[in-house]
Amino acid sequence: MPPLDYKPKFQEIDHRKAILSLRWLVIILASYLTLFSYIGTERFPMVFAAAAAFSLTNVLLTLIPRRYFLMKRVQQGIALLDFVFVSTTFYLLRNPETYLYLAFLAVFLLAVVWHDLRLVLFSLFVVSLLFGVFSYFRLFRFQTDVNIEQFLRLALFFVVSIFYIFLSERLTQDAKVSDALLEENRLAGVMVEITRALSSSLNSVEVLFAIVSRLREVLDAQECSIVRIDPKTGKAQIMVKSSDPAFRNVPIELSDYPELKRAYDSGELFYLPDASPVGIIAVPMIAHESALGLIYIRSTTLGPTLSDSNVRFFEVIASTAANTLRNAQLFEEVEHRARTDYLTGLSNHRFFQATLSVELGRAQRHNRSLSLLIIDLDFLKEVNDRFGHPAGDTVIRSVAETIRNNCREIDFAARYGGEEFTVILPETSLSTAIQVADRIRERIAAEVFSGIGSITASIGVSNYPVNALSKEDLIRVADQALYIAKNGGRDRVGYFNYQMITR
Repeated sequence: MPPLDYKPKFQEIDHRKAILSLRWLVIILASYLTLFSYIGTERFPMVFAAAAAFSLTNVLLTLIPRRYFLMKRVQQGIALLDFVFVSTTFYLLRNPETYLYLAFLAVFLLAVVWHDLRLVLFSLFVVSLLFGVFSYFRLFRFQTDVNIEQFLRLALFFVVSIFYIFLSERLTQDAKVSDALLEENRLAGVMVEITRALSSSLNSVEVLFAIVSRLREVLDAQECSIVRIDPKTGKAQIMVKSSDPAFRNVPIELSDYPELKRAYDSGELFYLPDASPVGIIAVPMIAHESALGLIYIRSTTLGPTLSDSNVRFFEVIASTAANTLRNAQLFEEVEHRARTDYLTGLSNHRFFQATLSVELGRAQRHNRSLSLLIIDLDFLKEVNDRFGHPAGDTVIRSVAETIRNNCREIDFAARYGGEEFTVILPETSLSTAIQVADRIRERIAAEVFSGIGSITASIGVSNYPVNALSKEDLIRVADQALYIAKNGGRDRVGYFNYQMITR
């Protein structure tokens, strides 16, 4: 197959020009020998037409792109043209009284089929032997029916044509080796670039998008995606797509992509170059003997088969991507644990502080409101004392879920510590924050715990810019409002509705 069209980074040697130059040499020699032999005869127009026709074939061969010139079918076509051309020339240069040209033709046919240096040497030996025999006959004035000049012209063309076959074969092999080396260099360069891109980030989305973007570029593909298949449910989703950075984690029906399921189940590369409307490559991303996903490539530039170097390239890329993705996932898991409260699954106090700084900065830049809730469970210590800490943990987990379910996607809930929780409400006024706080309070009070009963909560509310300007003010004002709610009888929401700015 022609090599995949990677962007060239190394100088390529065009062996095609050398092969066609040799062919021009054979054509010119044949034309010279035959045309001068038939000048003034009735056959001259036919000989001239034959020479012109074979010259035209060489012109047409120069139009074939280099990457197709070395294909097996093209080389077979050239070999057939050469055989017809040389056979015709042998016939035109023959001695009419003998069939000696058939012997030359037979040796030439063997050279075309076998491309063996020993055959070339043997052919030279045959020509030399025949020339010596005829010279011996002429030296002792033996009468022969063979025209020596005609024989020498035939022998000269025979030697040149044999060497053309031999040298063109060597040039073709050199071209294939050169292309293989260049392709290996391209693949190595692509691997280095992709590996560098993968190692530059531990964010799994960035890592995956770097993979598909680079692969799409070097393969000149229409689309490149990474698909993940859940081993438990069998459900699939496109994690990233090279043509659209925002296209993430989109579910797909695996029944619509049988090639993906086949590659995933077998754990082997699946190649379908003649799929309609574009060719398909599906490469499993395997790490520690398990498939994490698939690299899915769709391209119109695929050849009929994949070379060994192409297969190795995809396997190495898939393995590298799988290991990098696995490392990124492990890093994200560690980072998630570092910012998550182990009991509730909400963010922890440290991450709450960092997030509040970010959200307050955004509110200040865009002149938007920002509210903060501090939620404290009433009399949780009595639950721990009477029913034990496991019961108290159950209450904390349940309340955390209640708070999470009553927040928007843009809100941020965290465990502040002990029985206290916080909720950051971006772009939320004080009055709206009070309503949210009261809804959360009611939902907590409505929940009944088996053997324990119900639990209530007190909530303090603060707002930027109504009663706080800094992060410390937001926390302090909300904490003071919570204290007021506690002293006011608990199970209520406390807040300040006047300007309270401190520095």
